[in-house]
Amino acid sequence: MAGITITGFNHIAYPISTRHHTLPMYRDILGLAVIPSMVDGPAVIWTQMEDGTMIHPIEAPEPGKSAGFHVAFGVESVPDTIASLEASGITVNSSGERHDGQEFAFINDPDGNRLEFASANDRKSHNRVCDEWGVTSEGGGTPSRHQKADAPIRLLSAEHAGVPITDRKRAVTFYRDVVGLEIIPSMVESETITWLGLPNGSMLHLVEAEQGDAHTYHGGFVVEDFGDAVTTIQQLDADNIRIGERLDGRSALHFDDPDGNHVELVSNNQTRSGHRVADEWGYTRDI
Repeated sequence: MAGITITGFNHIAYPISTRHHTLPMYRDILGLAVIPSMVDGPAVIWTQMEDGTMIHPIEAPEPGKSAGFHVAFGVESVPDTIASLEASGITVNSSGERHDGQEFAFINDPDGNRLEFASANDRKSHNRVCDEWGVTSEGGGTPSRHQKADAPIRLLSAEHAGVPITDRKRAVTFYRDVVGLEIIPSMVESETITWLGLPNGSMLHLVEAEQGDAHTYHGGFVVEDFGDAVTTIQQLDADNIRIGERLDGRSALHFDDPDGNHVELVSNNQTRSGHRVADEWGYTRDI
């Protein structure tokens, strides 16, 4: 039994080239609020969805290099999480506290995917402010929040994050037995995707892929109006647009952001069961 209490996703981080190239899509099209960053690194932009979950676009450290994708799980206690990870033989690469009192710890999963465990945001007061591009400084007064009121797409929450794996049983053992996620039936017809559930109903999707297949990394976000989302993304002429319906009745729109990152938007309708069951390794069948 894992000694880690996951609460949901704290954030999903995407590597981008520059904020002026890519942030307008997340801010002006997907309607995310730009909020002050609680880290000193100027490359990290903090944006926030309706439910408080965040997307962190991270600028490349230099032209031609990528900052890297990562997933951050919210946890009840970072110290307890660190103790549990270390007891399982997992190396904690770094840990600390951010300006708002949020504690964090970074590790790598068995496939080298970067994972973060973070406590709740805004655990203590701060005076940090930012401009509409997420450039943050110490300021005064009420922390700033920049959001486009008439953005054509409204993101409500993070439904899932997808990460590539090369060994299904090794990865499932880690996420199920160390992190404490639950194997749930997959609602897509694929033998290469394992669905794991978080306590708040969001999911982690493990995607069997070739080593180094960065395009597998993605976040899946619930949108208020799926039809408007499809129309908007098609008008943007985004790359790799794909639309389909899952076996649980939810529709999904896949496309690439301006830097080629895979983004998925999911409809907000009530799901159906799909009458499917999964074994201990996530292999799913109809019943």
